[in-house]
Amino acid sequence: MYSVRFYQIPFFVKLFFPNYIWEIHTKEKTIYITFDDGPTQELTPWILETLAAYNAKATFFCVGQNVEKHPEL
Repeated sequence: MYSVRFYQIPFFVKLFFPNYIWEIHTKEKTIYITFDDGPTQELTPWILETLAAYNAKATFFCVGQNVEKHPEL
């Protein structure tokens, strides 16, 4: 039902943008989570509960129409 996507930037793209930071090598294990196109009544509460259960943080990119429909979320 849910999909997880992992993207890897092709090597040649990095050549066109040499001033961008593409990687940061560290010993710390870190993952950055983003959610797009929300909020929705079906998923957003579950996502927030799951993040809270693991004391995790995420970035949400919201769609204006969805925010207007679900201001409580």
